[in-house]
Amino acid sequence: MAVKMLVVDDEKVFRNYIKSMEFIGRGEYELVGEAGNVEEALHILARKEVDIIILDISMPGRNGVEFSKLVAGKYPQISMIVVSGYDDYDFVRETLKNGARDYILKSRLTEELLYNELNEIGKRRKDRTLWDIKKELRHRADEWIFGDGGNPFTSDNSKKAVLIETVDFVKKYSHTGKENIAEGICKIFEMLSTDKMDILAIHHEENVFVILVRFYEEKSEKKMKEILEYNHIIGSDSIKSLYEMKTSVWYCPFFFSDNALKSYVLHRVEIMDNSNGSINNQLSLTIHQQKRILSVIEQPNIKEAIDIIKDIYGQIPEENASLCFMVTKELIELLEKATVEYGIELDFISKNYDLFEYTKGKKRLALSENISGLYRNVLREIKSRQDSLQNYSIIVTNAIDYLQENFYKNISLSKMAADIGVNSSYLSRVFHTETGNTVTEYLKKIRIEEAKKLILNKIPLKTVVFQCGFNSYGIFFKTFKDYTGKTPGEFLKDSKNI
Repeated sequence: MAVKMLVVDDEKVFRNYIKSMEFIGRGEYELVGEAGNVEEALHILARKEVDIIILDISMPGRNGVEFSKLVAGKYPQISMIVVSGYDDYDFVRETLKNGARDYILKSRLTEELLYNELNEIGKRRKDRTLWDIKKELRHRADEWIFGDGGNPFTSDNSKKAVLIETVDFVKKYSHTGKENIAEGICKIFEMLSTDKMDILAIHHEENVFVILVRFYEEKSEKKMKEILEYNHIIGSDSIKSLYEMKTSVWYCPFFFSDNALKSYVLHRVEIMDNSNGSINNQLSLTIHQQKRILSVIEQPNIKEAIDIIKDIYGQIPEENASLCFMVTKELIELLEKATVEYGIELDFISKNYDLFEYTKGKKRLALSENISGLYRNVLREIKSRQDSLQNYSIIVTNAIDYLQENFYKNISLSKMAADIGVNSSYLSRVFHTETGNTVTEYLKKIRIEEAKKLILNKIPLKTVVFQCGFNSYGIFFKTFKDYTGKTPGEFLKDSKNI
């Protein structure tokens, strides 16, 4: 792979001189950009991968010394060669302190000299260890998330996940001691990397570590969550064993874009900083808000639901897109659970819709109106069903109550009729007239709705089948697909996209 070069010099003649050198066209080195000032160079660095910078020390505006300091801070993996028409020792010293490899006078710069210098840098770069590379990438990722650096992962197609670890420094350590321990903790997590998964551990202020995991092949969020949990257990055990420190963890949700992930992590860490490192503050609905929502669904009370939703969104700072995202996600999840509970199809939201795209760019007021509309539709349907139940005769009402209480048993029409004290033929006729379903059909619906709840709670299918009153897998699968249009596996998969 060609070494990627950037030339930064305000003199176009010099930039053209570098571009004209024969070795650049041979495949070893590639000129990926040229800039006439620091601002142009920073713009290129934020968007392109660069290995080596050739920069002029004397430029209008910010000079090469300032630029070398910026590069050393934000892009420590990039090597620098400084050139100038003036032999100024003070400038030389400052740029070398900032990480420049060499300082060459323009009057002495030849193609052979530059080629040899680039080869020497290449040899030194090859001698870097895995930990050297990790440390550089760790720094770039830290600048991207917590500073104004560019995203260092724009060229990979990985699925990214984050967990935030806090470490309890129970003993008093010096600043240097803490830095050494933090480096050791980062290595503990990074050593869990595999060919299919890369882990980057970023130490952020005192006791907080952001663990960024990139999955290259795994697509299942459930499997990725299991891997994250496993890594936390292994990492925390090692930290406890080596440093006698306890850890706690926060698992960040999976996001559709790197920017959404960054936004969430920033806000999560900000909350922890404001609460002295506590990891237990929820970036989501409070328990009280959840209870209020569940209460108005149960009643159901459309007006109160809309008031609660508007109140929830009204408390979110306008600029906090990550909190808007999470609140919207949880409100929709609560609504989805209600639809399963009451057997309502949530068909006014596409099963494959992208929640990040759904919330992206929308103000709080727009999201509040959208979610209020969804709740209005579902609660109206729940209320309609409850009202229809009130219109049933006492015999049919008793029969429905009996089915709901005994659905997991082997129920017969004659047994049910005897238990509620009516003739079986009469019960069958009046039940069909009032509900539009036979007793058997109604019982199947109750069993399938219960099966949906168990499946969403990840109960094994073997347990689901018999807890819901089915005599065999075959009957269960056929009935489930007849009523839902999906297999149990398809139903569970689609529910994760809601």
